[in-house]
Amino acid sequence: MTDTLWQRTDKWVGTEVEDSFVMINLETGTYLTLNATANAVWDVLETPQTQDAVEAALLARFDVMPTDCTTAVTSLLAKMHDMKIAGPV
Repeated sequence: MTDTLWQRTDKWVGTEVEDSFVMINLETGTYLTLNATANAVWDVLETPQTQDAVEAALLARFDVMPTDCTTAVTSLLAKMHDMKIAGPV
C-alpha cells in the first residue's frame, strides 16, 4: 500500500435513514445513498487516513477476509474520488 492520505470532502453532508446513509452535495444538489460499508469508510475519513488504516477499521467492524477488504476499499476509494466525495490529501 501507499502512504497516501485520504479524507472526505466538505462539500457533502448526510444523515442516517433506516439502514442507509443519505448524502447531498451542498454545491450541486446531487444526492446519493451509502451502504453500510461505504458509510463506515466515510466515517473513518473524517480525518486523513491511509488506505491501510481504512482497511484496519473495516476489518475490526465487519467479518471479511483481508484480501476481500483490500479489493473493496481500493474500488470504493476510487469511486469516492471519481464522485468527489473523498480524495487524497
